[in-house]
Amino acid sequence: MGIPMKPSPLHSDKSEVALRRAIIHAIPEYYAWPEAEQERYRLNASREEDFHIRQTLLKILFDINTNSEEQLDDALSEFNDEQYLLPNSTLLPFQGIGENNFFLNEYLADGVTLLKFSTLGDYARDDHRFQQQARKREDPAYEVQPYQGDLYPCWARLNIGGEFNYATLFSLAAWLHDILDETGTERIDELIPHNYVEGNNHGKQEGQGTIFDFQVNAAGKEPQLDELQHRYFEYMQMRYEHRLDQSDKESKQRVYLLPEKQGSESHTNFVFSDKSALDAVRFRHFHKDSQRITGDIAELDGLANQEQKAAVEFLDRNYYDILDNFDPSVVRLRRKSKIILADKVLDDFL
Repeated sequence: MGIPMKPSPLHSDKSEVALRRAIIHAIPEYYAWPEAEQERYRLNASREEDFHIRQTLLKILFDINTNSEEQLDDALSEFNDEQYLLPNSTLLPFQGIGENNFFLNEYLADGVTLLKFSTLGDYARDDHRFQQQARKREDPAYEVQPYQGDLYPCWARLNIGGEFNYATLFSLAAWLHDILDETGTERIDELIPHNYVEGNNHGKQEGQGTIFDFQVNAAGKEPQLDELQHRYFEYMQMRYEHRLDQSDKESKQRVYLLPEKQGSESHTNFVFSDKSALDAVRFRHFHKDSQRITGDIAELDGLANQEQKAAVEFLDRNYYDILDNFDPSVVRLRRKSKIILADKVLDDFL
């Protein structure tokens, strides 16, 4: 196949022509159709058509020949982030919808496309219903929770002002949860320094996979670390639920836009205050609708600082309580689990 270890892309101004050639190669009649039919078809493109388009693009943009999906995936696995940027940005007009070529890079059920949902709120409600039903099936005693504008972080791609952007979409509650997770991880490691070491079974072959076994090492304070992490997990969940409820009551209808550069990549975090904000943003006009209700970043920063300060105080208070009152001989019951990674997946960790 002759795949170079570090392929050199052609200049990005070739992208539009390259995509057109790739589409014609896979779907010769595509450009004879009305725009609405093109959109419906490309969002339902078969796996084979998708492969042929990506195969042709790889040849045009990087002069790489592939004859199967496996070869194509192997070629892409050699790419760095900058090299990935060109095929991702080139493909976006084929994958996305609306004035920003918005593409939700998340799993959708078979036969379902983004055309099913007019607004981000429609998608969030559907996802909430799915998540709640899944939890109910797993635990019949689970009490289904009402929708309050919860949107788990999801990935997207879109053009903003003609520039390709990666994006992450958050509810305010989920964004703050991520902030608290990072803050807590750092503070817990300061209070109880620890790392992870290979367990006795790590690397052993089992069936078609390999056991992934790492154990925590906290210099003898493993039970105290486990207890502190457990308490903090419950604290984060409590704060998440509180923020959902508070934001739902306030109904500020704000979107906080947090643009940043990650190397050569443009990335924007979209943080939605509540369900009224999710309902106000249409996929076909994603950036324009978001700008229309943009919130003040200072307000978001103030809220994050307040939550971080309270979280550190919680951890410090509970750390000393654990040192004074926790009995490490009492082991909390938990379900045992074994992680086995398929050999191909394990390659990505090496």
